[in-house]
This record gives sequence, C-alpha cells and structure tokens, in this order.
Amino acid sequence: MNIETIIESLVALFINRPFIEMLIKVLIFPGLMFPLLFVVFAVWFERKLLAKVHLRIGPLHVGPGPLGGIFQLIADALKLLQKEIIVPYNAHKILYNILPLAMPMISLAAMAFIPVAPFPSVGPVDYLVVFYTPYNILVVLALFAIHPFLVIGVGWASGSKYTTMGALRAAYQLLAYEVPVMLSAACVVMVTGSFDLIKIVESQANIWYILLLPIAFLVFFVSMMAELGRRPFDIPHAEQEIVYGWATEFTGVHYVCVMFAEYVNLCVASCLVTLLFLGGWLGPVLPPAAWFLIKFGIVVVFFLMGRGVYPRLRIDQLLNAGWRILIPLALIQIFIILVLAKFAPWILPVTFVGG
Repeated sequence: MNIETIIESLVALFINRPFIEMLIKVLIFPGLMFPLLFVVFAVWFERKLLAKVHLRIGPLHVGPGPLGGIFQLIADALKLLQKEIIVPYNAHKILYNILPLAMPMISLAAMAFIPVAPFPSVGPVDYLVVFYTPYNILVVLALFAIHPFLVIGVGWASGSKYTTMGALRAAYQLLAYEVPVMLSAACVVMVTGSFDLIKIVESQANIWYILLLPIAFLVFFVSMMAELGRRPFDIPHAEQEIVYGWATEFTGVHYVCVMFAEYVNLCVASCLVTLLFLGGWLGPVLPPAAWFLIKFGIVVVFFLMGRGVYPRLRIDQLLNAGWRILIPLALIQIFIILVLAKFAPWILPVTFVGG
C-alpha cells in the first residue's frame, strides 16, 4: 500500500459523516466540551446569583460586558493548577492521590450515557448521546451511586479529624438518600415500562411526569440536592464547624478535581430531572436541543438557589427527612401508580406500560 492510498483512506475516514457525528457527540455536545463549559458558567452564575441574594456585586471585572467576572473562574483554575500539592503526613498516600482524580472521571462517565436531544442522521433517528444503551438510567444511577463511596474514601484517606468527621457525615447522608432516589426513579420506570431514557422522554409527549408523578418529582429533586451536598444538605462540608469537611486537606490539582466533580454531578443530576420529569427535549417551535437546555437551565437555577435561601439542617433533621418523610412519600407514589394501573390505566402512557 503506497502513501497516496493511506492518505486517501485517512481523508475518507475523517470526512465520513458517522465519524463526524461521533466527534460531535464525544467532544462537543453532550461530550467533553459541554460539562467543561457548564462547570465554568455554573460557578460564575452561582456567585452572581448569591451576590444578588446577599445584595452585593460578586465577580465583576475580569470578563466582557454582561458576563463580567466569568474569566475570574478561569484565572482561579489556572492559579490552583500551579499550586503545590501538599500531602498530609498521616494520609494514606496512594488513596489520597488516586481518589480525587477518580471523582471527575466517574462523573464524566455518567454524562456519556445521557441522551440530550434527537440528532439528524443519514439513517434512522439518532440521538445526541456518547454511548447508547437501553438501560442507561440504570447505568447513570449506578455510576452516580459510586460518588458517596469516593467521598467517604477521600475523607478517610486524608488522615485528618476534620476530613474524617466530614466523611462520617457524608456516609450518613449520602447512603441514606440513595434509597429515595432509587424509589422515585423506579416510579418513572414503572409508568413507562422501560429503563431507556429516550423512551421515558418520548412517553411524556402528552403529559410531563412532574404533573403525573408530582410526589416522585419532589422526592427525586430533594434527594438529589442531598446527594449533591447542596444547601440545606451541605452538612458534610459545614465550613463553620469542620473547615471544609471531607475535602479540607486538598490543594492544587486535587482541589480542582474535587470541585470539578461536584459541578459535573450537578450537571448529571439536572439532566436526570429534565429527562425523567420535564419531558426532556420535547416542546413546540424551538429545536429539541434548545428545549433541553432551557429546562436544564431552570433545574440548575433551582439547585443553586438553595445555597442562598435555606439554612443548613442538623444531621438529625436531615436523617429524619430522608428515612421518615421521603422514603414513605416515594412508597405512597408507587402505591398510587399501582392503583392507577389497576383501575384507571388510561391515565398512564399505555404505549410503554409492560415494557
């Protein structure tokens, strides 16, 4: 094979439409570029939102026009990446260095299974998703459920009393709220009869599940706030009590990875709420991707508002809310679905009931 043939083969590969579609999905949307830009914009927007709530200015000077201050986040990231990594003397060195790097990788892996909109293709209808599986809701929730164990691991590996206390609080909180998350997601799966997020969205063509399953939506949203550690559920951090909780001992690149994973998890949780309860990309006039981003943005705002509106709960209040309120509410929603399926099945999206 001569050099001309090799060049022609490479050119044919790179101008091939399926290959270009794959690059768009993996590198731009919903792949690597989308969560990266989301993290920068979400941190900037949260600072500006909290500044408005607190009647102050927030980031202002480093950046153009109405986005003034947005480049401050890039400057902060560059500064942190250049800082020295200080490993505590009592830390378990291997876990201390590996676990913070694993956190953003697990979070980004969850994003790879989330479909965000239909995608025009040469063949049948394709979707903007990096890796498609008909069991994507199970895969995403399974990857999301790994995060609490990483949090507990890094808190223990740091070898500090503050990080250990934060890890213990995280163990109580995150593992407790896994149950209502799974139960509320199970309500949607029961109604649609599918573990496929694409079918779940399509089944909401007539009615969004926030209206059909309001209790499940409430349980899922509140439980996700607890899983993300957003106020009023930020007990594992609790700066006034334990400095910064399980992440206290991290500096430089490690701290960047921890913060990046936190906001990518926010992105994953907002995508799930949008797909499970708000009809995903469904909507009139606008392109499907635009509808997804609009609904996604609204969900993100509600997740961020908690930090400026609610006081932090005590650990006993948090556990009571999870075990005594949210889990019974999720079970009530499941009972309602079973009653509807038996006596009023026309209310449910019967096209999908039964798998």
